[in-house]
Amino acid sequence: MSQIEGGTRQRMSYEDRHEQLLDTARTFIRRDGSDALTLALLADDAGVTKPLVYQHFGTKAAVLVELYREFKNRTHEALDAALETADNSLSAISRVIADAYIDCIDIESTEVPGVGGALSGSVELEALRDEADIAFSARCKKALAPYASHGEISDAAVQGILGAADRIARALVLEQVSFSEGRAALADVIAGVTLNAAADDS
Repeated sequence: MSQIEGGTRQRMSYEDRHEQLLDTARTFIRRDGSDALTLALLADDAGVTKPLVYQHFGTKAAVLVELYREFKNRTHEALDAALETADNSLSAISRVIADAYIDCIDIESTEVPGVGGALSGSVELEALRDEADIAFSARCKKALAPYASHGEISDAAVQGILGAADRIARALVLEQVSFSEGRAALADVIAGVTLNAAADDS
């Protein structure tokens, strides 16, 4: 498929076209929601043929999965950057991790609204969540290790943090707590779990 730029016709690479389609899908979802998205409408918005969109994705679920994975990867990169500049204290590290997790929920509502819901119950979403949890857990373990005895925080302790984060996320979605309350509460849980793990190991 080709496009016109400066009066000349240029062919986009597969990678560039793929990114263009993802950008178009992201814009469509922000405007009309994930439920309204179809591959035919995506093709119309992108100005390409429907077969070309099928060549890149095959199904609507495949589009949503890529958008969700891309979003999660960006949030993990943002967490990495924040951890690099954070103060070397348990309270500061705990707050950075909590802020990153809660901000992810906040940003998701504008970046990819409804994508998680549209994939709810699907094998793809479960795999994505497992993948995201593993990546988040690894970052938690590395960042919190200096504050646990023997320089390591257990997998069980990290699972406790993830459990609390999930419950706080649900409360945020139900508007039972504010985002500022959620950030503060999760930071307290992270610091408390890390301190308790250190005490248990000693």
